[in-house]
Amino acid sequence: MSLFKWSRKHRGKKLIPQPGNESNHTRNQSGPNDNSTTITDLSELGNYRDLGLDDRDLRDMYEIMLTSRLLDQKIWTLNRMGKAPFSISSTGHEAIHAGISKAVKQGEDWILPYYRDLGLLLGLGMTPYEAFLGIFAKAEDPNSGGRQMPNHWSLPRVRVVTGSSPIATQLPHAAGIAYGLKLDGSQEVVICDFGDGATSKGDFHEALNFAGIHDLPVVFICENNGYAISVPLAMESAVTELYKKAAAYDIEGIQVDGNNPLAVYKAVKNAVDKARSGGGATFIEAIAYRFGPHTSDDDDQSYRSREEVETAKASDPIVKFADYLTAHGVASEFELLQLKDRLVQAINTQAALAQEVPDPTPDSVGTNVYAKVIENTSPAKYQKQDFKAVKTGNVITALRDSLGHILETDGSSVILGEDVGRKGGVFKATEGLWAKYPDRVLDTPLAESSLVGFGIGLAFMGKHPIVEIQFADFIHSAFDQIVSEAAKAYYRSDGGWHVPMIIRTPWGGGVHGALYHSQAIESLFAHIPGIKVVVPSTPKDMVGLLNSAHLDPDPVLFLEHKKAYRLISGPIPEPDYLVPIGQAEIVRPGKDLTIITYGLHRHYALAAAEALQDEADIEVVDLRTISPLDRATILDSATRCSRVLIVHEDNVSFGAGAEIAALISEHAFWALDAPVKRLASPDIPLLGFSSAIEKALMIGTDEIVKAARELLAI
Repeated sequence: MSLFKWSRKHRGKKLIPQPGNESNHTRNQSGPNDNSTTITDLSELGNYRDLGLDDRDLRDMYEIMLTSRLLDQKIWTLNRMGKAPFSISSTGHEAIHAGISKAVKQGEDWILPYYRDLGLLLGLGMTPYEAFLGIFAKAEDPNSGGRQMPNHWSLPRVRVVTGSSPIATQLPHAAGIAYGLKLDGSQEVVICDFGDGATSKGDFHEALNFAGIHDLPVVFICENNGYAISVPLAMESAVTELYKKAAAYDIEGIQVDGNNPLAVYKAVKNAVDKARSGGGATFIEAIAYRFGPHTSDDDDQSYRSREEVETAKASDPIVKFADYLTAHGVASEFELLQLKDRLVQAINTQAALAQEVPDPTPDSVGTNVYAKVIENTSPAKYQKQDFKAVKTGNVITALRDSLGHILETDGSSVILGEDVGRKGGVFKATEGLWAKYPDRVLDTPLAESSLVGFGIGLAFMGKHPIVEIQFADFIHSAFDQIVSEAAKAYYRSDGGWHVPMIIRTPWGGGVHGALYHSQAIESLFAHIPGIKVVVPSTPKDMVGLLNSAHLDPDPVLFLEHKKAYRLISGPIPEPDYLVPIGQAEIVRPGKDLTIITYGLHRHYALAAAEALQDEADIEVVDLRTISPLDRATILDSATRCSRVLIVHEDNVSFGAGAEIAALISEHAFWALDAPVKRLASPDIPLLGFSSAIEKALMIGTDEIVKAARELLAI
């Protein structure tokens, strides 16, 4: 009987399909899958030594499986006793984990695990004690310091990359890491595990597509237990033999019996060896069964029959493997019983020890939100531009020059996005860079979610990615990757993993771009802890802030007003010039009223202040950074000028202006001679295609002059 089915034959290689065998392994309510290749007889593999394994390897694999099972049982007992608040069972998946852990180079290859991968983590070096620290949410929990639910793994010492609760988000990270490894000519390989439910997600398809395009050294492993919580496979996917999906991306697809650790080992080892030698990606579907409920909080199993569960338990991987070991003289029944007794005693001891470890302290809740905390305590002072200008040009020229300088001076920098390569970007921000750096200026598929996810993966493995979202209006499909992943990775891993990544995107109206090429998005992301939001609006700030964002260890959303690209010109500073993130600029000093703004409206506000110079002495403050706000400069300016006009292009409700107004009202109220006034767009979608609509909604110099006069009259 064949162990595997093959769905794609590698480029230039003719792989002969091997016949499968019908199986009586029932995996879901839709009935038996007659085309599966599940194996119940380990002897069909032949001599395990032919796989390169010896007796010690097999005993190690069994110990991993048994430890995982006993640990699961202990955790479940603690949960039912009220001592462990939450449990995610890995029971039924142990053979997959033992096979994977033996097939990789531990501590060298990269692992992006599935939340049911307890056995895999044990095989990679995590101890039961460390697992219990996560179960009890202790401060010393190596995965998250008690910040995430159990089974959200992170173990930097063996390159287990931090994971989160949204499913499939780790697949683009795996592809990004793999792309970085290929850039480096590394022999390391990426292993990415997930459940069958993840194969319905867009990130699954986008990651496999990218891996297929670039022949990446990554092995995607689906631990298919037949259910996404309660939804059976036949209702999850029109293609129930999931490995066949690999053919759509021109990568190799294999189905293997996940109850057979040796079959899993062989499949993964072959895939890893192929990836290590430059043969590209593989998608392995390992058929398993989840014996228990989805989680301890969801133990209603009425969606599957008792007969189905009992049939699956008859093929319990631990029982089957124990029989194999004794039949082949690898271990006696007595030795296996002794091992079980030792493991039970050790697990009980380590659980008791972990319970005594201190909980996280209240003062630790705010640590590791950012790898680099920025807090300006001294207000900015007005001063003339004191940098050395190398030439004069517009904003897009400054941006292009700065990107080129980063690529030239930092070999770890990578630009990736849609049309950034040969075309040079729709705004020509990357024009000419692909010709110089063809491997580091990468055209990607039109898939914003995975585009950001690829960047996160590159950042995890030590690169400095610069991701371009072609228009800010299309960033929304990447919201999960930005908010759930990039912004939270450092915090959720308690400082174990950080994401030094720039996400560049053109934003704003005034270019006749209609509803989906004119939006302001800053407030959506400024609300999210863990990501910084900057808005340059001059050639000087474009260079200075881009350099600072590039050096920052945290993810930075870099907003470039598209109308300013060619409208605004000025001196371009030396390539290494820096503008600190979080530091506003007093563009024009004054004493009667302050206009606080950012982006293109810096220039409109300055023009308005000059138009009103015979009526009032008006200060103009360009925030330059929306998050974190330069609170010191805002409050100092409001206090000195006593009247505040906040101007921004975004909708008025819940925009950045609302936060600034609240800050001033809370901390500088008694210094005000009039209420804080906001001049912003009305709460309608921005902007209509009609020139008349666009003109009616855009805020320019005249509108700012009018609003300032009204405020001065109070």
